[in-house]
Amino acid sequence: KTVNRPYLYPSLFFSIYRSMSGLGEKLELINKLPLQLIDEKRIDFRSKIVESESNPIEFTNEKKNKFKTFIDTLLEACENDPDFTNADVRDEVITMMFAGSDTNATTECFCLLLLAIHQDIQDEVYDEIYNVVGDSDRDLIPEDTANFVYLEQVIKETLRMFPTISVFTRQLVEDIKVTNYVLPRGASVTISPIVTHHCPHLYPNPEAFNPDNFSLENVAKRHKYSYIAFSGGPRGCIGMKYAMISMKLMISEVLRNFSVHTDIKLSDIRIKMNDAFTRKVGGYPITVRSRDRRPSYARRNTRVV
Repeated sequence: KTVNRPYLYPSLFFSIYRSMSGLGEKLELINKLPLQLIDEKRIDFRSKIVESESNPIEFTNEKKNKFKTFIDTLLEACENDPDFTNADVRDEVITMMFAGSDTNATTECFCLLLLAIHQDIQDEVYDEIYNVVGDSDRDLIPEDTANFVYLEQVIKETLRMFPTISVFTRQLVEDIKVTNYVLPRGASVTISPIVTHHCPHLYPNPEAFNPDNFSLENVAKRHKYSYIAFSGGPRGCIGMKYAMISMKLMISEVLRNFSVHTDIKLSDIRIKMNDAFTRKVGGYPITVRSRDRRPSYARRNTRVV
């Protein structure tokens, strides 16, 4: 809510609002879970350090065969860098726990709804999935997602039209001239992906759902910051690659088993952005049906006698 209330930006006013609204207690609850997780992982992490000192050869061999988790990496940084505090670890864990779940879920809902509206694009996505896994029931693995090229275009186009984060801010490190105005160094600038993504000079017919906007050929024609669903630059989203793999796995798992349908049109979608997140008004009216696992071209060529 504070994003849309500039009068709360000054620290004094925000601290008053925080105490009167009960926000402080809510933040304590949000901090409690990751701190418990960090404490548990730190005990395990330090026990491994002791083990490595007592039996370095065996520990080294075990370490080579074990994948290092995100929290392990953070705790290692905390142990080796005095400037990287427990609060820093907590903040990174909160980012991954909360920002990486709700945002993905929202994008997946928008994506499935758009595919339900555009059945031809859904068929093309399914054919790509079929070409990778066929009609087998094996589990999808992260390595499969590298072959879901068109699905990635679909997800990016979904985020172009309905970016999960509707606004973000950056502090200028130097003066910047914009038309007849000079934005001074140190000023905070609000950037809106949803506005940028709907500029006709960047995306022709921006109100249409067109995954070809993200073909290699079309991407090469645009400025690298014409697409900022994950922000950009050194302060860009830390979980961008993870988010894309996660969404590919989720959406492909749904589509390999079900087809999605809806009675609404693209023009019926209304959104709200009252908390810096983009949401659809009225939810996501999707129905699912068991998937005919044949590729779309095989279904089209089947004659009913």
